Amino acid sequence: MVARESFRYILPVVAVAVLLQYSFHFYAIPFWALALFLMYLFRDSNNTPASAPLAVLSPVDSVVKSVTKAFDPYLEREAVCVEFEMALTDPYTLYSVTEGKIANFWMQPKGEHKGGARAVWIQTDEGDDVVMEVYASRSGQIMCYYAAGERVGQGKKCGFLPFGSKVILYLPETSLVDVKPGEHVVAGKDIVAHWPRS
Repeated sequence: MVARESFRYILPVVAVAVLLQYSFHFYAIPFWALALFLMYLFRDSNNTPASAPLAVLSPVDSVVKSVTKAFDPYLEREAVCVEFEMALTDPYTLYSVTEGKIANFWMQPKGEHKGGARAVWIQTDEGDDVVMEVYASRSGQIMCYYAAGERVGQGKKCGFLPFGSKVILYLPETSLVDVKPGEHVVAGKDIVAHWPRS
C-alpha cells in the first residue's frame, strides 16, 4: 500500500507519463518506471507494535548508527544517545517510541548535528522522558501528525520523513539499551531500550 504522503511526488510523474503515452509511447516508459519506483519508496509500513509498556521502541526502520553517553541539550541532563540512520529504501514512516503526552516541540536542533530538524519531548504517565530528534537530511521535509499537549500511543504512526533521514533518541542515562551499532531495527516493533527502574 502506498502512503498518502506520496501523492505530491507520484501524481506529477504519472500525469507526465499519461500525456506522453498517447503521443510519444517510448518516452513514457522512463516516467512509468519512475512512478513505480516512487511507489516502492513510499510504501506504507503497517508494522504491528510490540506490547511492551516499559520498553522504548524503534522510531524508524533503520540501522543503529551509534549508542553513546551524551548531554541532552533539550532537557539539560546526562543521557544515553541512540542514533538511527535510514537508508533511501527504508520505509519513511515515523513511529512513537513510547506512550505518553507530547510535552514540547522544538523547531530547531539544539544538538551537535547540523541541518534542519525537529525535536519532540514525550513524557510517560510514570514520568519517564524521551526526546526524539528528527532530521530531514535528504528532502528537507518533516511531516508531523501530533501537536504539543496531545497524547500518542506506543508504536503508533506519528510522522513521515520523505526519502529518509536520521533520528536521535535522548534517553535517561540509566536506561537499559538493548541494541548495538550496526543492528537493523523495525519501526514500532523492535525494542531498543527499557526505562530505568529501581
